Amino acid sequence: MPDLNAVLAKLNDRLLRLEGELFVLRSLARASLTAGDEQAVRMRKLVEAARVALADEATRPLDKPTRKYVEAAAALVDELLVEPTQAKPLFTVIDGGRAD
Repeated sequence: MPDLNAVLAKLNDRLLRLEGELFVLRSLARASLTAGDEQAVRMRKLVEAARVALADEATRPLDKPTRKYVEAAAALVDELLVEPTQAKPLFTVIDGGRAD
């Protein structure tokens, strides 16, 4: 039997990697949805279609793990479709030079 700590460490590493990949994919999806070009419109339509498909899937009888995945995916899609607030600048440059 493998060492329990080694198994837990491996699972923890995989979860951290998956969380990082999800963060990157969410950031890419957010950037492509807010680009304001033709691809952004197409991407929004695809994400809205995913919302409809997930809502349809949620009405079906699902086992508990699958229901969790469907709910998590639906939450992610809803999060992506919310219009983001405009980002504020990290700092403000104050012109403190002399006026001639």
